[in-house]
Amino acid sequence: MRLFPASETGVLQTFIHAEKYTPGMLRLKKLPRVHKIKREGDYALQIALCDDEITSHERTMDLIRQYKQIHSERTLSLSSFTSGKELINHVDEHGGFDLYILDCIMPGMNGIELGAALRMRDDMGFLIYLTTSPDFALDSYRVDAFDYLLKPVRSELFFQSLDKAYRSFSQIMQATVAIKTTDSIRMIPITDIRYAERIDKHIDYHLTDNTVIHSTSFNGSFQNAVAGLLAHKRMLLVGSSFVVNLFHVTEVTRSDLLLTGNLHVPVPRRMYEIVKREWADFWLNGGRYHAF
Repeated sequence: MRLFPASETGVLQTFIHAEKYTPGMLRLKKLPRVHKIKREGDYALQIALCDDEITSHERTMDLIRQYKQIHSERTLSLSSFTSGKELINHVDEHGGFDLYILDCIMPGMNGIELGAALRMRDDMGFLIYLTTSPDFALDSYRVDAFDYLLKPVRSELFFQSLDKAYRSFSQIMQATVAIKTTDSIRMIPITDIRYAERIDKHIDYHLTDNTVIHSTSFNGSFQNAVAGLLAHKRMLLVGSSFVVNLFHVTEVTRSDLLLTGNLHVPVPRRMYEIVKREWADFWLNGGRYHAF
């Protein structure tokens, strides 16, 4: 994939038949997590645009080009798609994007169903919806939409939304922790760490790509050894052997934290109420957008 302006995948086309959709009816099967595409440079924001209507598609692409001209210092990469199926197939094959700009009303898989399909793959890229109807607003927030804009989109509102997404993205990418291994020091984004576990005098870091980084041995207490992690609001010390990324927690029970990737971390009985409160507070206070 090239840096902006990026190649346009597929051929723009119009559709005659549209499948009727009833807002609120989302029934999708949980699917394996997708991996992010390989970055083309430091902090390149990978954008996917999906809209089946030619005029609207070209208008949005033009707005993104204008935004890039205004912010020439920002590295962007844009890929365009004309259907939800085309985008999902690309994500399954090549990995996810950082920002999805989606039309709500599309034939086959509409934008809300597309957003839900991404979430079912544990893809937490930002979702910006563009639509001619306000009827999908509630459903858009059920898939954790970043923004919801009505067409015709005003350039100043669109640019404000891109600004907000870029700032949040940059904040996420710049939040890293240094992990010392036997042969190197690795800088890992906080968002890529599901949890860390103490194994004797070593620490295993479990990442979102299902790999595990084994650190060198540490001296002193486990809490001191993971102080770099605990400096971030999304990271929580659970018991004496675990640090958990609250962003990746999907459920809190009296015995376990359930995480994305079908993982779980034990919760000490005495900590259940504390952990439950911290997890709730994390999301009530903005979750991934303000938790660094």
